[in-house]
This record gives sequence, C-alpha cells and structure tokens, in this order.
Amino acid sequence: MQLFPNIQRMCAVGIVLLSPLVMAQADHDDGHGHEPVAQVEQVLSDGPINTMCPVTTDEEVDPMFTAQYQGQTIGLCCRKCRTRFEENPEKYLSELPMLQAVSMTASPGVSPDGEHNDEENHSSSPPGEGTSSGGHDDAEPHDHAVDHDKGESGNAKLISWLGKFHPPATHLPIGMLIGAALAEAIFILTKRNFFRNAGVFCVVLAGFGAIGAATLGWFNGGFVLVDDEWVQTVHRWLGTTTTLLTILTLVLLGRASKASAKPSAWMGYRVSLFAAAAMVGATGFFGGALVYGLNHYAW
Repeated sequence: MQLFPNIQRMCAVGIVLLSPLVMAQADHDDGHGHEPVAQVEQVLSDGPINTMCPVTTDEEVDPMFTAQYQGQTIGLCCRKCRTRFEENPEKYLSELPMLQAVSMTASPGVSPDGEHNDEENHSSSPPGEGTSSGGHDDAEPHDHAVDHDKGESGNAKLISWLGKFHPPATHLPIGMLIGAALAEAIFILTKRNFFRNAGVFCVVLAGFGAIGAATLGWFNGGFVLVDDEWVQTVHRWLGTTTTLLTILTLVLLGRASKASAKPSAWMGYRVSLFAAAAMVGATGFFGGALVYGLNHYAW
C-alpha cells in the first residue's frame, strides 16, 4: 500500500527539479534567433567589426590601426598589417566572417536572415545597368599604394623608394652607440686603452650611420613636422635628436682626443655618449611601436 504514495512523491520531486531546466531551455530558444542581429547591431555602433587581426590572425586588433572597406571599419593589430590590408583587402576577406553579416544587415536589399529582396534590388537599379552577384560595382578596388605611386614624379618616387631602406639602416647606429657606451663603461672600470679605442671606433661609425638613417627616415616619413599618428611624430623627433646628439658626441670626442685637452673634456664626451645611447634605445622602442603597437614588449 506504500508503493503508490512513494511513486507520487518521486514524480512531484522530479517535476520540481526539471521545471527550471525546461524554462531555461525555452528562454534560450526564444532569444537564440535574435543573437546574431544583436551582435551585428552592436558591431555597427562600436567601431571595428572584428576582434582579431585578419592579417596576423593570432593577434587582437589595436584601436589605433583601422582601415575602411565597403563602408565598414576593419581593425588591425599594427601599422604593417594595416598597410598589407589596404594594399590587397580581398586577400584577407576569409578572415572576416562578420563582414558579410554586417553588410547584409546594413544593406536595404538584404534581410537580417540573409534573404535577398530581389524586387527592391531590381527596382533600385536603373534599366540597362547591370549589377554583379554581390551587389558591388565591377570596377577594380582602389589600391592606395599603386595609385599613390602613379601620382608621384620621378624624384619623389626615388625619395620614397630610398626611404624604404630606413629600417635596416637604423641597425648600425643603434648597435654602435650601445657598443661604444659599453666599451667606455668597461674602460672606466679597467683603465685598459683597448676598450677606449674600441669605443672611439664605434662612435665614429655610429655618427655616419646616424646621419644616413635619419636622412632615410625623413625620406620614409615625409618632410612634415607633425604626423597623423603621435607615435610616428615622437619617433621622428627622437631619431632626429639622437642624430644631433651623436654628432655632438663626435665633436666632443675630437676635442677630448687633443693632447692639450683637459680631463674634463672626456667627462663631457662620456655624458653625451651615454645620453645618445639612451636616446637611441627610446627611438628604437617607438620605431617598433609603429609596426607592432605600443605593447610589443608585453610579456
């Protein structure tokens, strides 16, 4: 006789336990169909439609580096990736699945569910004008790099081309200045002329290298005082100041090397040398930030 009351109690307990799960599933099903549209609407209002760089796919986008494509803002992780994307955006469209969803939502002829409104599309285009399957013009996409080069004269194009050698040219003054500072520090500790002579050799090479690297840097960045990006402006003037400081170090070295020079002349040379070594390190940091962003040394 106790069997039926026990079964009834078990059923009641089961209903109580399962009812929240059933209600949660129902709520999930009701809201599931609206999630893509909500996400797309949020993307349209928040800026870049992507969170990962389409060029370097394992890097998150940096808000500093964006590009426009078909009326949408594409986020990139660094200056180099932005340049590559602008040169050939179609190459990286496969890494932008949200681009199609945003385009369909923003287009008046496409419903949020992805269904084309053929009547509206055909009525909006005048007779006799064909449209491509994707609703875009058949004209070739704008290639900023190529079009920019077409408008340059021979001398301007040569200067722009020479400026591309600025990044490798910076290695000589960076290495030589740091090496000279290290050699002078060891000379102070050991008093061995070998290290003094090594430092002098490095400073002379650094002076010529700094002049060449700075010149190519101005060729590369253009002859402007303030750039569009503050990082490039800081890098430009840090590099220019480093070059002037390196030349000053060379002048002080020449004065200190004279037989009639006072001991204080070497002190001035050392201060200028260590300052130039510190400046070249800061310049290199901002140069790397132009390509990889300010967090390129992050752990």
